[in-house]
Amino acid sequence: MRANTVLLLCTAWLLAFANFRAWKLLAALDSGGLPHWLFLLCLGALLAMTTLVLLLPLSFKWAIKPWLVIVLLCAAAAAFFMDDFGAVVDRHTLRSVFETNAREAGEWLSWRMAWKIAVAGVVPALLVLWTRIDWRPLPRELWSRIKLVLVVIVMSAIAIGIGGRGIASSLRNQRELGHVINPMAIASGIYAYVDNARPQAAIVVQPLGRDATRPAAPAGAKPQVLVFIAGESARAASWGLSGYARQTTPQLATLPVANFTDMHSCGTDTAVSLPCMFSNLGRRDFSERAALSRENALDVLAHAGVDVAWFDNNTGDKGIARRVHETELQNSTDPKWCSARNCFDGILVDALKRTLAGTHDGSMRGDRVIVLHVKGSHGPAYYQRYPAEFERFTPVCRSNELQTCTPEQIRNAYDNSVLYTDSIIASVIALLRDDHAIDGALLFVSDHGESLGENGLYLHGAPYAFAPDVQTRIPMVLWMSDGFRQRDGVDAACLARQAAQPWSHDNIFDFLLGMMQVRSSAYRPQLDPLRQCRT
Repeated sequence: MRANTVLLLCTAWLLAFANFRAWKLLAALDSGGLPHWLFLLCLGALLAMTTLVLLLPLSFKWAIKPWLVIVLLCAAAAAFFMDDFGAVVDRHTLRSVFETNAREAGEWLSWRMAWKIAVAGVVPALLVLWTRIDWRPLPRELWSRIKLVLVVIVMSAIAIGIGGRGIASSLRNQRELGHVINPMAIASGIYAYVDNARPQAAIVVQPLGRDATRPAAPAGAKPQVLVFIAGESARAASWGLSGYARQTTPQLATLPVANFTDMHSCGTDTAVSLPCMFSNLGRRDFSERAALSRENALDVLAHAGVDVAWFDNNTGDKGIARRVHETELQNSTDPKWCSARNCFDGILVDALKRTLAGTHDGSMRGDRVIVLHVKGSHGPAYYQRYPAEFERFTPVCRSNELQTCTPEQIRNAYDNSVLYTDSIIASVIALLRDDHAIDGALLFVSDHGESLGENGLYLHGAPYAFAPDVQTRIPMVLWMSDGFRQRDGVDAACLARQAAQPWSHDNIFDFLLGMMQVRSSAYRPQLDPLRQCRT
């Protein structure tokens, strides 16, 4: 075959077999007064032309076959996640892919994934490798590509001339399309990821809150210990304390906690939400590079003399804890909590217990903030997130192929993981409450929510502009011992009123500083939910 023929066949294959999700969305668009078949024909022509433009730059000898193989395999993998999980492809999605670990990546592997990628990607890739391309002298090959580019220009002009107005309007109203048109979404996502992931070694971290101080502790005061639990994929829609039909938080329901019922996340994936909640940028100004370029709440607490530690059972701290004490536990071999698949979050409770023991033996002095980054309800294998005794809602989905399970099975497995998170939070509160050598407090905040199949979406990571409510509405819970609350001067009745107000991750930076009585130019009292409650 001639090279142009191979390019056109690959383009047709990609349009037909790697864009089911895109065609489903395109078919539902308003045709703007055109006959619907003509509208879709114009859209198809434009998609074909943009795909060709992506393939053309490396369409010469020695490069064309490896390039087409890479594109076909990547498009097939993206199509699997788009079609089966309702995922989109943007720089945040790709960051999660590139920065995952072997254990987490292994949870995605399945026979369904293998055969889908084989059919949509491996088969056409092998056909490309098998095909003998009839190469002509370079001038003639260049001329043939030029003619192909001219055809692209003419066809695009015709399509825009016929349906341009309706297409432009539809694309403006359906911003999700830019993240599901395959393989262009991959190309734009990689470009954005690379642009935002320049070498971290070149980043100069700007100081923040170096003037931070704290008032002297009253004579005879106990050390203050604030435990911050960073949740994973817990959504308000499945949180018992927030009105969910099932009681998924039975232990917290018996404790004097403040449950914040109108809490919103900064992003829809951990790579954004986790660093965002510890930064002072807020969702509107947040970017990964901007967050890495300045100190965060943990640094300001350390400047004020607070001892800060981070214990992780998830996918790492995303650069937040690099200047404080950090302990990775997700790859532990502790047989009490860990298997070949993962470690349960109970390992964090044990780590906290050992840390608090330092108060009694004299090895730890002063006030502390301890962050526990839990595995929580990390999908898709929700059934692996809790010990057997927490499987109270049955039957459960025992697969990472969520599409093969019923909605009830998925919900049951997810709700069991929330039950276990409830137990972890209650266990930490019990440790702090029963340790009479300290004044303790706990703040739990989820990083983002989760889709369980609603509207064909699973997991999380949808672009924030059109993310469903279940991915952005999250739970937040605060518990304070009497000693901690009295030293902080917090009125309990006021706290209950504040818990009913709307808050977001934008408030966490100042919430943490306020709870530890930090005085600094970095502290913004107007963003602290407890400011009005301090007498």
